[in-house]
Amino acid sequence: MEELSVCMIVKNEEKHLENCLNSIKNFVDEIIIIDTGSNDKTKEIAKKFTNKIFDFKWNNNFSDARNFSLSKATKEWILSLDADEIIAKKDMEKIKKLINTGQADSFLLNWRNYTNDIGIAGWTSCKNDSYEESKNASGFNVEKVLRLFKNKKEYYFEGKIHETPHNSIKKSGGTLFDTDLIIHHLGSLDKQKFTNKKDTYIRLLKERLEKKDFVEKPKDFVFFELGRELWELKHLEEAIYYFEKAVEIKEDFRYLFALGGLYIIDDKLDEAEKVLKKANELNPRDVSINNNLGVIYARKKEFNKAIRRFEKAIDINPKFADAYFNLGKVYKEKGKKEKMNYFFIKAIELNPSYKKKIIS
Repeated sequence: MEELSVCMIVKNEEKHLENCLNSIKNFVDEIIIIDTGSNDKTKEIAKKFTNKIFDFKWNNNFSDARNFSLSKATKEWILSLDADEIIAKKDMEKIKKLINTGQADSFLLNWRNYTNDIGIAGWTSCKNDSYEESKNASGFNVEKVLRLFKNKKEYYFEGKIHETPHNSIKKSGGTLFDTDLIIHHLGSLDKQKFTNKKDTYIRLLKERLEKKDFVEKPKDFVFFELGRELWELKHLEEAIYYFEKAVEIKEDFRYLFALGGLYIIDDKLDEAEKVLKKANELNPRDVSINNNLGVIYARKKEFNKAIRRFEKAIDINPKFADAYFNLGKVYKEKGKKEKMNYFFIKAIELNPSYKKKIIS
């Protein structure tokens, strides 16, 4: 039977660490905790679960800290987690079975980022979700992350921030399989923790630009990452600047979508339509691109075009509350109260946060 090491880097995680470790303690064979300078009860909590706690002098490089954690692991497989993440029992059971199948050297997991905010790209409602962890928020968006892989010296993290072992596994000829397993990320619900983390990312990305350090990631992607972090902290004008710089270099649909979204907020509807149409050509099945094009047409009073876009968004993701809400607003403008009420009710069912917006 293959055994599993959980590797974590932590700092001042007394709010979250115990929940994380409780979720995995009965399924893993080793827990490695790398502390980067905690001055709260993080280490005390960690000692309840493991004696493998090591200090690492923080050097503004997340990969260095992650790779230090890998160097301490002794089992055949690595599961990399953060303190504000949880894995459900049923998925931990699947992970234990998965690493014994011999199917691959590494596996992608679904990283669910829970939020109570409105208007998040790719947002899905928690309504009727089967996971207990989803009761913490009204919804989530999902990213694929590579967190489960064999413990081999050729496999290591790269990237000062947004670090991943993906490139090293690919370069070494390792095999990668997708899964439906979920990591539940609750950190975005802790607003102070969220802000502190984003401030750190922004500082490190700006340092990279100043040093012209594009060996690890191309310049356009660094611009995009920086714009995204600034947007999440509502620094919108600065975010637009960096998204525009990214698009000047490469018309990636992600860059175009982000720029189009901020143009909408800035009421630059013609510019937004232009870049979002390009994004839609590159990725026609993206729910948020279709929704944002609908928002533009609704603002321009082109209601039939707006309705078609919102309906397409719902077709792609039937649990996308934003599109229902936006359809309700269009039908309100058209004076069709019955349809307006139907779509507003659907939006509230999927995301109760919409109740306040509809009442106001």
